[in-house]
Amino acid sequence: MPPMMQRLIVLPAIGLAACATVSAPATTEQEMMAADRAFAARALEIGAGPAFVEFAAEDVTIFPSAGVPQTGKAAVEAWTSQWPEEMIIEWAPEAAHAGQGGDFGYTWGYATYTQAGQEGASYGKYITVWQRQDDGSWKWIADMGSGAPAPEDR
Repeated sequence: MPPMMQRLIVLPAIGLAACATVSAPATTEQEMMAADRAFAARALEIGAGPAFVEFAAEDVTIFPSAGVPQTGKAAVEAWTSQWPEEMIIEWAPEAAHAGQGGDFGYTWGYATYTQAGQEGASYGKYITVWQRQDDGSWKWIADMGSGAPAPEDR
């Protein structure tokens, strides 16, 4: 084989080998899953209400079960201020789906609701819509939940 042909074959092979050793950047879905996990961890640290406010986008829309949709962080703060202080919400995302643009998508998962000092729990499922912010962070722009069976019944 002529030397020029050998170079044409070897160079792409070297390039492919170099690409294989570089780890791929996190996918949009992985980023949203990480944001959802951080949101859940923060809720355990500072309480669900304050975490909902902290992770909300400025143009967030809430859908209270007994009311009409409302927009803005002030609405989130007013909504969550009605929650019992002793309420503990633990959740984890099961999956995510992102739009092709990479700046919008949703996570869904299951949640457990308990009250400090009380026995028993209730269970729910949720969907959280996420939007990438100008600074690259992810903030939730909509969140809805409903009841779900206990983990052993899923």
